[in-house]
Amino acid sequence: MKLLPLLPFIIDYPFLKPAKILIEEGFSKAIIEDAVSSAEKKLKEILFGNIRIEAKKKPFYCEECEKNCRIFYGNCFENCSYVVSGEIYSELKVKAKISVLSHVAMVSAVSDYPLAKRKFAITLARAYRNAMERDETEVLPDILAANFGIRMIRNDSLSIHVSDYLKAAAKIKSEEWKLCNRYLRRGYVSLTLKEFYRVIEEFLRELFLKDVGIDLNGLDRLKKIAARFESKRRGYSVKGERFPPCMAKILSDLQMGENVPHTARFALTTFLLNIGYSIDEIVNLFRKAPDFDEEKTRYQVEHIAGKRGSGKEYSTPSCSTMKTYQNCVAECGVKHPLEYYKKLKN
Repeated sequence: MKLLPLLPFIIDYPFLKPAKILIEEGFSKAIIEDAVSSAEKKLKEILFGNIRIEAKKKPFYCEECEKNCRIFYGNCFENCSYVVSGEIYSELKVKAKISVLSHVAMVSAVSDYPLAKRKFAITLARAYRNAMERDETEVLPDILAANFGIRMIRNDSLSIHVSDYLKAAAKIKSEEWKLCNRYLRRGYVSLTLKEFYRVIEEFLRELFLKDVGIDLNGLDRLKKIAARFESKRRGYSVKGERFPPCMAKILSDLQMGENVPHTARFALTTFLLNIGYSIDEIVNLFRKAPDFDEEKTRYQVEHIAGKRGSGKEYSTPSCSTMKTYQNCVAECGVKHPLEYYKKLKN
């Protein structure tokens, strides 16, 4: 029963590499219709709403099998001989095919729309990470590590090879993810399970940014959703206001869920405070940032506003400072972002 051990996992995580076997087998008309309908609903949630992925409780048939060929040690799943009823197997396979085709259709639909693709990759990767954190399947880390070629050691704790760690950590701006702040032993970095899934999120984001093309009836419905998002995002503003290009870029990146550096967050916060935004409004704009923590964010915004600590109210960085920290994105002919903003208002 081909792919049997992985079918329950592919249903929940259709990006797993062995799913290509299902794609090669082809899809019936009924599966295509169900997959496109599922993709249409899901893509709207990803681009315009709130997507929440539920990881279901699932069996791992290898644990009950007498053979010592667990799937993440090889490719035995391609010819699995473990026996379950034909009805159960067929049901699992149909669900897996719908899940896989739905995922591939969404990736294909956003491929021609850069902003939609970026939003899709960031949002979906985080949604899967959240699902993994709720998933109680003990072998899930092993399956994910094998899927992405991550060298992992699991004893009393979990460790991954430093080269795999750096691939993800290099894209995470938080100070605690710098290698000098981690425990490194014999080439492996120790992680909590939650931190491991944060690493997987970065691998997923990179995976979802790759272009995929597929010829599928109904794909135009998904492309219209991506095109609508692209059009709306290009005209992005807050409360109908226009901002200097640097601030608009920082704000757009935050709303897309990007890892925005501290210097950019500081600049945006001071700018918004200077033009009259409240602390609550600014905190809400940070909600889509990776690893958002409301308590920490509120404290930092209040500190910048002079409501905490020494009581000093910080000023918006000048254009020269923005260039120093690589937060400048255009030559605007001014020396300060607030100068540009005032010109827009006049």
